[in-house]
Amino acid sequence: MTSAARVSCGLYKMLLFTYPREFRQRFKCEMVSTFSDLICGEWEQKSVLGVARVWRSALGEVLSVAVPLHLQSPIVVTTSLALLSSFALFIAVFHAMTHVCDGK
Repeated sequence: MTSAARVSCGLYKMLLFTYPREFRQRFKCEMVSTFSDLICGEWEQKSVLGVARVWRSALGEVLSVAVPLHLQSPIVVTTSLALLSSFALFIAVFHAMTHVCDGK
């Protein structure tokens, strides 16, 4: 394995922390092994462009797999709704204050 492949695999292992812990514990070894095989194969075949394609796919999986998995957790949904409602309240107060300050 080249040093570029080792660095990519190390970064990928850090990326796996975006997945829920239970999912990561169950599938980490398979995911790392598959990623490593893909990186090594693409490096040999297409060099940097192939490696970039593997990374694009890996990052896409964070959006298509990790984020939806997190959204299944009630604590994440509750926290997200609390943040969104706080933001909406802030915008409403800010909007009202701009009208008061403008003399309207």
